[in-house]
Amino acid sequence: MYPRGCKDSKSERSKDGAMTHIHKTTNMDGNLQTEFSSKPKRGVYLSKGLASVIFIIFTLALIATAFIVYNFAACPRTDQLANVTKYELNHCDQNKLTVIPLSTESSKSVTNFEITTNSVETTTEVEINKVIDVRLPNSIKPDRYYLKLTPYIFESNFTFDGEISVVITVKNDTNKVTFHGVELVFHTIGLFKKDDGKEIDIEQRTEDMERQFHILVTAETLKAGQQYVLNITYTGILNDNLHGFYRSSYEEKKDKRWIAVTQFQATDARRAFPCWDEPALKARFTISLARPANMSSISNMNIVGHQRHDHLDSYIWDHYAETLPMSTYLVAFAVTDFGNMSRDNFSVWARKDALSSAAYALDIGPKILKFLEDYYKIKFPLPKIDMIALPDFKAGAMENWGLLTFREIAMLYDDGVSPTTAKARVAAVVAHEIAHQWFGNLVTPAWWSDIWLNEGFASYVEYVAVDAVEKTWKLMEVFVLNEVQSVFKLDALTSSHQISVEVGNPEEIGAIFDKISYGKGSAILRMMNHFLTDDVFNAGITDYLNAKKYGDAEQKDLWSALTNAARERGNSDLDVAVIMDSWTLQTGFPVLTVTRDYEIGTVTFKQERFILINGSLDDQKPVWWIPVSYTTASEKDFESTQPKLWLKGERSSVAKNISIAHSDWIIANIQQTGFYRINYDQRNWEMLIKILNDPKRFEEIHPINRAQIIDDAMNLALSGRLDYRIALDITSYLKHERSYVPWKSGLVALGYIDTMLSKGAYYLEYQRYVLRLLHGAVKDLGWEVSTNESVVRAQHRVDLLSTACHLQQVECLEHAVRMYTNWMLTPNPDTFNEIHADIRSTVYCVGVQAGGAREWNFAWERFMTASAPSERELLLSVLGCTRAPYLLYRYLELSLRNDSGIRKQDTVRVFSAVASSSIGEPIAFSFVRDNWQRLKEFVGSVSTMNSILKVVTRRINQAHEFDELKRFVSSYDKELGRPVQQVLERTEANVQWMNRNYKTIVSWLLKADKETVIE
Repeated sequence: MYPRGCKDSKSERSKDGAMTHIHKTTNMDGNLQTEFSSKPKRGVYLSKGLASVIFIIFTLALIATAFIVYNFAACPRTDQLANVTKYELNHCDQNKLTVIPLSTESSKSVTNFEITTNSVETTTEVEINKVIDVRLPNSIKPDRYYLKLTPYIFESNFTFDGEISVVITVKNDTNKVTFHGVELVFHTIGLFKKDDGKEIDIEQRTEDMERQFHILVTAETLKAGQQYVLNITYTGILNDNLHGFYRSSYEEKKDKRWIAVTQFQATDARRAFPCWDEPALKARFTISLARPANMSSISNMNIVGHQRHDHLDSYIWDHYAETLPMSTYLVAFAVTDFGNMSRDNFSVWARKDALSSAAYALDIGPKILKFLEDYYKIKFPLPKIDMIALPDFKAGAMENWGLLTFREIAMLYDDGVSPTTAKARVAAVVAHEIAHQWFGNLVTPAWWSDIWLNEGFASYVEYVAVDAVEKTWKLMEVFVLNEVQSVFKLDALTSSHQISVEVGNPEEIGAIFDKISYGKGSAILRMMNHFLTDDVFNAGITDYLNAKKYGDAEQKDLWSALTNAARERGNSDLDVAVIMDSWTLQTGFPVLTVTRDYEIGTVTFKQERFILINGSLDDQKPVWWIPVSYTTASEKDFESTQPKLWLKGERSSVAKNISIAHSDWIIANIQQTGFYRINYDQRNWEMLIKILNDPKRFEEIHPINRAQIIDDAMNLALSGRLDYRIALDITSYLKHERSYVPWKSGLVALGYIDTMLSKGAYYLEYQRYVLRLLHGAVKDLGWEVSTNESVVRAQHRVDLLSTACHLQQVECLEHAVRMYTNWMLTPNPDTFNEIHADIRSTVYCVGVQAGGAREWNFAWERFMTASAPSERELLLSVLGCTRAPYLLYRYLELSLRNDSGIRKQDTVRVFSAVASSSIGEPIAFSFVRDNWQRLKEFVGSVSTMNSILKVVTRRINQAHEFDELKRFVSSYDKELGRPVQQVLERTEANVQWMNRNYKTIVSWLLKADKETVIE
């Protein structure tokens, strides 16, 4: 279906006066399909042979006529090609166009159409090579794009018309122009010399669907150094899959409103306009957006003019200033009826009903920007920043240059409705995206292999920036939990990947936007900052950005800048590349075993790769350059994080100059600044257990190192490197711990045991043990939330109360049920809710869990009427807390309905919520298996399917369940790629853990239970 535009004719008359109907449809491959038919006059009778001849001649004439009509129906102007004007995109000049219709053949065939009028051959080609090179040829680079888009934001017509002129420079002589385009129907294509407007004949067009290429073969050679202009008119789809140029909706006063927005990272700009869609191929963009007169538009740059639409009376053109050189994936625009608030060069946009919730983002955004300008020592180069909160957005947020896009939950904060922790989340996400304005936007990775240069830096700097702006939150301590210890779990798998990893097709590219690129990338930057010092690190970063701004870079460019900065400041022996390549070009991370000879006083440091499943990589023994910091019982220096020695790619090193008494402990990796785990000899572990279990002395150890000791010990035991009895003895000290960071590490580590034992006979012993640890801390925090409570304390309360109720602590359950019941009895529950936002997650979950259909339906009704994003997200999670299987099945079913009120972006959240209990996990897994194709079609994303499969299998720990999982994924493992291998490996580790550790842990818990009874 073609909307109004340059080419909207439905029928044309042939030369003999008969009406020829031209039906334009789209086949299953998304290609233009043109069918021709004619009606012969009645009353004429011919012989069969003569009729056949006449029919063939007549059909050929009709086809030729149709192609001529098609050829001259819509054409770009070329009278001003030598100086392509800012807002003129070359409308119809019938003497200058060569039109090339797409083939309608299936994706596996190669078909040639000979068009007599133009002598142009069109081919659809897919299987060019078995080994697919997805990179564009380097013979042409784009310099400027002039893009005009008209989106049709109506229920019956979610499409858009596009016109684009691309000024290209030829780098090497060639007769091919290759660019990207997906789900776009081309109407006209013209290629012209820029200097004189001469048309270049196009002999053939090939569409390589697998690589998403369009290839034009020209009749003459395009000369190196010359500039040409490629003009294309086309139509695209405003899809509902949350990528490319897509549609989204929301309700206001029971009126459904539609908007059109973009998400192009990593490879989806090509769904909105034909382009050279690779990060290094930067160009300038001049964008014009047509929008209904009652709506507004925003894009990367500021508006410089308005104009009435040339075809649509109700539409207005918004013309935007030309951008700086930038990558296609950073282009962004939105057509909405949102409201906005501004402060200086900052503006926030949101649904009018939610606009007041954007006040905190508008407050902290300029503060973050100012801090980062000083931090990078480079001014933000654009005239403005817009931040927009979108009802539907697949990612958490996106750093498009000058137009940051967010999920509503990541940008909106309602004081009194949103929990305190949501404020920290908004601050962190805003800081992350603003940090990208330098790392990613100003300097862009040459290829997706080094995407960690974007995401690792933004993930690190978000903590640095928020810590500077919101000093009381102490977020740098939380960094260890969120970015270091969290990513260890993924990087301990053999199916993990290097930070800098070769990727090809779009699915491979999408798969590396994971904890390795974000978390590990940020963790090694923090490690580097500590061993280089702030002065060297920051100077090197500024030099790197200045040297590469408006261009692209590889990690070696960063290493070079940092090395030079270090040498300029006196460290002449340092080579950052030698050190850091061992961290970015190798998969995994080391465990450093510290073994003391208590007789002669030496300390041996030995490294090996930490693998979750022991023995799975015996033939691969990588080594790292490891900066080793440490302190002893006599020093207790937890502030000096610079290394005292290095393992320079050595498997082991013996230190003979460490002064330490026989009875003193040693702790390595101060504040866990190094990205590695630490193991000790048994005697040192016993000394650490002793001091930790001393209520008067345990705080002599830094809270980050207390968290590190718990996390390292429990994971060393999990992988078979440490006796679980030692690890569990360490956790026993938590009964007198009150700090958030060590407690969080303990809860995460114990949570794995919880998951593994939850379907076993001895779960009660585990419950009692952890509840004894929790008792004092829960009592101290309580249910009452004080005014202006810190973010860390608020999160600590959430974690402890939810764990206590999860473990069936009677007081916790009774309190939560009472509060939920009282809320249900409130005459106006949507406007009057006495439950403090900070404890709602616990209260709601317990209320739904302890009740039945009535309690579940109450929560569902609150979800349907809630407008605050934080409340909607919370209710989505707690609806999975029910223990009624039929309600869980119902909830999963609702998540796959477009009319249910659950947005497509939240599908994973629903499956995660259902699978979060031992009752719900097999239900969720069964549902996924039974509805795989339906689910795949609904979410429209392989990455989302991988996420769902991950959350519904995390509790599997029996051999027969693992066999069942392997049988299921065997049919889909190729399309799911590396992430599904990680799911399988993690599940295998669960099975191995049960076989190796179950009896030991049960024995330890029974003993601890018995000793408590005796006390």
